[in-house]
Amino acid sequence: MSHKEYVYKKVEGGQPLEASVWYKQGGSDAPKPIEKLLELGFGAVVSPNYRLGPTISAQEGPVQDAKDSYLWSQEELPSILAKEANIQLDGSKIVAFGHSAGGTLALLMASLPQKPLAIIDIFGLKYFDDAFYHNPNPAFAKIPDFEETLLNRVRDDVPAPNAAAPPGGPNGPDFSNYRVAWLFTAFKKGSWLSSIQPDGNYDAIDPSKLFSPSFPPTYFIHGNKDTLVDVRFAKQASEELNNKGVETKLVIEEAPHGFDMGSKPGEHRYNVVTEGFKFLASHAI
Repeated sequence: MSHKEYVYKKVEGGQPLEASVWYKQGGSDAPKPIEKLLELGFGAVVSPNYRLGPTISAQEGPVQDAKDSYLWSQEELPSILAKEANIQLDGSKIVAFGHSAGGTLALLMASLPQKPLAIIDIFGLKYFDDAFYHNPNPAFAKIPDFEETLLNRVRDDVPAPNAAAPPGGPNGPDFSNYRVAWLFTAFKKGSWLSSIQPDGNYDAIDPSKLFSPSFPPTYFIHGNKDTLVDVRFAKQASEELNNKGVETKLVIEEAPHGFDMGSKPGEHRYNVVTEGFKFLASHAI
């Protein structure tokens, strides 16, 4: 598999936004999940960077950037790869998937004129009018109180960064990282959503507001020990879409948020996700 970075969007006053593109040519340097998608017959896999809050709103940053990267993948990437790698892509055959906030963004691609043919949402956030997102989260009650000078550093991220270290890891959260400290404090206080969408227009970033009979076939994966995003939202979304006649699949694991991080081929949690990939392939290839 070959891998290359492409600029999909130029941002005034900030760094150009890039998308990592993997395609089947040359040696294998792709992460295993991406390699699996290519083995299933997808011509290319696109993973875009996007701007991070709270110095830019979710609507103006992550959501708009994700939409722009999706459109770029449809309209421009096919001609780029045709010239550079002699790979023929059909821009009308595109699917979307993501983890956590990425799952939310994948669902939101259904707002575009040419919707994804299918979507995987892996423990994504939705139903933002629910009190769960606006009240202190008891699961984070033991998070220590940090100095305001550390937390306020996140407000100095101007222009908004387009990449950050994962908030979790094998040794737990790295609270010396001010962005991680700010994020977990926001979960603890129930202020995360209002911080990233300060105008209170949550409908603009809530994929559940898009649910209709024309919504794409969707595969939900969630852990029932998830304290960051309650599993009931995946159950509610699956039931709502089913009632509207949309094809859905709901997979619930005995696991926490981010349960597939670091999983390897042959392991159960890796297989859970790759079964979702097969669902995408069945609707696009």
